[in-house]
Amino acid sequence: MNKGRKISCEIIKDILPLYYDKVCSDDSKKMVEEHLQECHNCKMELEKLQDEIHIPEKTILENRKDVNVLKNISASWRRKRLKSFIKGVLLSALLISIIILGYVGLFEWKIISVSTDVVEISEVSEMEGGKIVFYAEINDGYSLNTIIYDVDSEGNLFVTPLRPIIKEKADEQPPYELEKGYDFIDIKDQEDYRGMEIKTIYYGTPNDKILIWKKGMALPKTSEEVEKNLGF
Repeated sequence: MNKGRKISCEIIKDILPLYYDKVCSDDSKKMVEEHLQECHNCKMELEKLQDEIHIPEKTILENRKDVNVLKNISASWRRKRLKSFIKGVLLSALLISIIILGYVGLFEWKIISVSTDVVEISEVSEMEGGKIVFYAEINDGYSLNTIIYDVDSEGNLFVTPLRPIIKEKADEQPPYELEKGYDFIDIKDQEDYRGMEIKTIYYGTPNDKILIWKKGMALPKTSEEVEKNLGF
């Protein structure tokens, strides 16, 4: 470097940021330091640069603390938002389940037995092979599409008509569902299936029933027309 040539303040000011960041060459560093020894203005510029850029350690720690606080707040908010989302999904699923179960319970779940007060059993007869035939009519004006068959320990077979809580009006013209029509019980098949003797057949429930057939009961022979109606 040419020591006889005086470096201008403008050049020094351009180099000062590099000097401050300690990224300038050794020659440039030496040049700046020599100039600062003689130039009060450039020295002031360096001090000004230090004031503008320098952040006290205390401030840095406080800023880091503030940043951590903000991060914690952000993380907490995200967790709360995730919990709220999950809670919303679960509540929605629960509400949908309640609606579905409510619909099934009211309209589809067959749990209400039909009172025998509105039931008429007629034309009880017997086919060859021990099939007991009867005509059942439910005359309260509501449809029926579910009948269950169950046997107790004493050999009593119950033909039980069931409906949902919300009943539907029956069709006024045939074909009807199960509220009007012929039905039959194959005694032999029932005994083979259940492994016990069938002694009586009732329409209804153990607490509300109409006797259809009892072992030893004399019954007329089923007509050919009814057999054809039943598909035999």
